[in-house]
Amino acid sequence: MAEQQPSLLKRLHNNPTAQRVLFLLALVYIISPIDLIPGDLFTFGPGMLDDLAVLIAEIAQFMVYMRNKKTSFENKVQDAAIDDKEEKK
Repeated sequence: MAEQQPSLLKRLHNNPTAQRVLFLLALVYIISPIDLIPGDLFTFGPGMLDDLAVLIAEIAQFMVYMRNKKTSFENKVQDAAIDDKEEKK
């Protein structure tokens, strides 16, 4: 049976370059005066909702990336500990 490749979304979650690009795009959108919902820059109102949504989405994306990175690191440490244990036998 052929091994199934992870989906594009999962590969993007684990790709540091993609994470940096998404972060920069989100930052550019938040700073940009062009918005999906127009509004005043200095008042918090409906015009800031799209910026807030992008910010929240980017924070959530970053948290998923960090959780995956932590899990990957823990697995590598655990595998290294098992290898060391086997070598000592």
